[in-house]
Amino acid sequence: MIVEHLELRAFRNVSRATLSPHPRFNVVVGANGQGKTNLLEALYWLATLRPLRAARLRELVQWGEDGCRVEAVVRHEGLEHRLACAVAANERVATREDKPVRAQAYFGALAVVVFTPDDVGLVRGSPSDRRRFLDRAIFTGRPGYLADVVNYRRALDARNRLLRDEAPDPLVEVYEATLADLGARLMAARQAYVGELAPAFTEAFARIMDAGLEGRVRYRPGIDVGDAGDTAEALRAAWAEGRAADRQRGFTQRGPHTDDLSLRMLDRSARSYASQGQQRAMVLALKTAEIELLTARGRCTPVLLLDDVSSELDPVRNARLFQFLEGFEGQVFITTTAEAFLKIDAERSTFRVQAGVVEPVRS
Repeated sequence: MIVEHLELRAFRNVSRATLSPHPRFNVVVGANGQGKTNLLEALYWLATLRPLRAARLRELVQWGEDGCRVEAVVRHEGLEHRLACAVAANERVATREDKPVRAQAYFGALAVVVFTPDDVGLVRGSPSDRRRFLDRAIFTGRPGYLADVVNYRRALDARNRLLRDEAPDPLVEVYEATLADLGARLMAARQAYVGELAPAFTEAFARIMDAGLEGRVRYRPGIDVGDAGDTAEALRAAWAEGRAADRQRGFTQRGPHTDDLSLRMLDRSARSYASQGQQRAMVLALKTAEIELLTARGRCTPVLLLDDVSSELDPVRNARLFQFLEGFEGQVFITTTAEAFLKIDAERSTFRVQAGVVEPVRS
């Protein structure tokens, strides 16, 4: 996947920008607060139809404007695709090949893997942070998974609302059946993905640390269904058993929405025992494993988006990151406040961002 052309209009603080990215490395330089991350967010939005940082679509629109638009020409498997995403009248409008399409028909032309400074705190962060990483990773290789996540959240909200409204048990059971079917699909996808990710993570962590430290990752479900042959049935039984307590609390206390990733080093909790440097190495290993898994399974070679992460890593881990990037055969977009942080010898294009104005830097 190669982004050959990128345009932004009234997106965040960028009034207008047109870029012709390099097929390998693209360095976006600028001081903090100038808008360099907005270029990465625009690409992420195009790939996922979901904002990277914003809670509402309105936050993507430049102040004083009624809407925004991002479009790109992407080459994938020898074909050229035109993708566009816009906010108009507070609604998202997505087009592919210049035709409005639903989400399921939109995905497939562009996949991205993003690494931000917030990801550095993934190990010590909340379970919701790790679930978000897991769901993003699954979605990148399997776009249809997004619908399962969204539908599960809607069904969960419905059950919670019924609990708070003191709806009768038979009505709650109807919603629990739908919720259980969706929850079982999420759990199966997460279990399968982590099963593939785990050996790649252990290998990547060993390369990054180079100190005989073994790192492991495993899926930790919010409800342990054990050896149940029917996961949906096990979920329904667990929610029936806990319904009275859930009514008192006013929400569903256990389920796939409380799933977590267990990260361990030398068979001890990384959250409790790993140093800050070791935790950053774990996050780097997670991202490396995610990328290698996508490529090795032949699903796609994603576009990498790295937001000023080199300044967050110590010199050894920074060197390992760029060693990996040099061997990566796909396209990379990386932001930085100073090019001195970047150890890239390959050909590249450089763009400077100041107060939302994006200009190519002539070599």
